[in-house]
Amino acid sequence: MKALRIERAGPREDFQFTLHGVLDADGSRSLDRLLLNCQARGAQRVRLDFQNVESVSSLGIAVLTRWGRAFEETERRIELEGLAPEIRGALWQSEALVYLANAGTGMAGGASTAAPAADAAPALDAPSATPPTPVLPPPEAIPPPPALPPPPADISDAAMAALQLKLKRKVVEFRNLFEITQALNLAQDLDEVVNLFGLSVMGQFGLERLALFLTDPDRDGHLVPRHARGFAQSHFQDFIIPWTAFRKFGPDRAFLTLQKLEAKQNGTEELEALRESGFEWAVLLWVRRDLEGVLFVGGRGSRREFEEDERDLLTILAHQGAVAISNARVQKAQEERNLGLVRGMMALIESRDGYAKGSTERVVRYVSAASRLLDYPKEHLKSLIYGAVLRDIGMITVSGLILKNPAHLSEEEWSLIKQHPIRGAQILEEMNFPKEVVAVVLNHHERWGGEGYPHGIRGQDIPLGARIVSLVDAYVAMTSERPYRRALPYE
Repeated sequence: MKALRIERAGPREDFQFTLHGVLDADGSRSLDRLLLNCQARGAQRVRLDFQNVESVSSLGIAVLTRWGRAFEETERRIELEGLAPEIRGALWQSEALVYLANAGTGMAGGASTAAPAADAAPALDAPSATPPTPVLPPPEAIPPPPALPPPPADISDAAMAALQLKLKRKVVEFRNLFEITQALNLAQDLDEVVNLFGLSVMGQFGLERLALFLTDPDRDGHLVPRHARGFAQSHFQDFIIPWTAFRKFGPDRAFLTLQKLEAKQNGTEELEALRESGFEWAVLLWVRRDLEGVLFVGGRGSRREFEEDERDLLTILAHQGAVAISNARVQKAQEERNLGLVRGMMALIESRDGYAKGSTERVVRYVSAASRLLDYPKEHLKSLIYGAVLRDIGMITVSGLILKNPAHLSEEEWSLIKQHPIRGAQILEEMNFPKEVVAVVLNHHERWGGEGYPHGIRGQDIPLGARIVSLVDAYVAMTSERPYRRALPYE
């Protein structure tokens, strides 16, 4: 799977871009930032060439829907070129192509924006011709909608068409909800979860602005800003909303209209400031009976109010986001506790085995630089850094006397040294560290030619992360002072 790459295809003032790769969750965020930048620079027309786009996720469709609607309502337009039939079919099943077509969408080769022919359009419950991205499940995993009962004999063609359109939109909405939920569950950390959640909500409901406030245990559970779209987050940096402002509402009343909230209650000033900034609704993020945060949204253009089924859908999506945020926060807290403990253990190891003080910090710095040069997958970068920090955690089981005199080791002592990657991997497995971290620690002394330890694996069988840490670790070791030798020059 190729990460999305966006290239300028003409002069800066023409707003023409060529897209390459897969429009998955990361690619959707990149496209969202691009269109936001184009809007801020006053673009009247943005042309996107999709000829080299392999597939488009539901989140990508949501981004196109949102921006197509936003551009259309201000008499501007987004033009798509080079759409493959399967991508055009996916867009047609959603609202995206409707808004883009109304904005004067252009198709490569003179293709029409009309609906694909019946024999060309993919069925709603048929798998796409393009392989789905690994992040999201295939659309066919969603059960097909129930069959409609036979229409009354006197139903008009227009009414029947309206029913079919409504059913199609419901199928798309639930498909998007399913895929967004899966993507949230697969997100790696809290930043990724809140970014994906914010982008999904804005795209799904065509919103202009969004602000996510989360409860802060260090501030007595009050709500502090965590993420904003359509506004700079700094706009809310001094906001602290007392959780008591929402204590009268339970999980059974999660969707609120800000204008209808009582005037005399805690947090009135902050809520009034949000209303004045264009926020119209609040969705409470409940996880069981605990308030995880509040999502404030506003700006729907010509569609001012949420219909009942839209409120229900937003509430469901908000609940899924709340669960994902709660899980990410728990995981982050656990990781910080584990990492703090391990850093203390690593400091102890450095003090007893003759390492240059601060060698772990140097390794982490060089590993970070190398990962950027090698385009190391962003979703695995945190595990790589953890592996670099924890690479020699197994040394805690080796006698300090052995570590201080590595130049004169017996065969038995050397055998003990060679076991430290295995010991380290066992320690991290018991602490429930991710398998990618364990793999780096276990294999960071393996060598390309197979002469490393503990298992003597070679070449591509050594995980890439372990290879990076191995090279950096060797470089730092050679350029550091040791009790038994001087540091080698950097050259």
